Amino acid sequence: MDTETPLIKKGFSMKQICSKEPISAPQPDQFQISKLIVTLGNTYVRLSARERQKVMRALTQFAFGKKTSVNCRDLWSESEMKRCYLQLKPISPKMANDMRRWASKLLKVGHNNCGALKCLMDELHCRRSVEEP
Repeated sequence: MDTETPLIKKGFSMKQICSKEPISAPQPDQFQISKLIVTLGNTYVRLSARERQKVMRALTQFAFGKKTSVNCRDLWSESEMKRCYLQLKPISPKMANDMRRWASKLLKVGHNNCGALKCLMDELHCRRSVEEP
């Protein structure tokens, strides 16, 4: 019985099948980023409604700033991340620290763009609407 046939039917090449590396392993950085997003979401839903509005305002300013047009591929810098951290710290030190960890990880792997931040904001918004009655 040919055990490689089902993998070929699924679109894997012979090179992928014969290599000793796993065919599709989750990336450790992506797993950590997902974990940080969940942590941010948990922290966000525990804030009061007024604090959540302030957090969203700070994140919107972080993502889009004073630019007239924003591309999802526009990158943000470490200095912008620090400014956002300083804005979030008086609102919620835990939220600020979680945000700093998330942004630092994105800077490390090179995914520090406005699109990633917009996805985070959408995730937080969805978490809020799910958690509230």
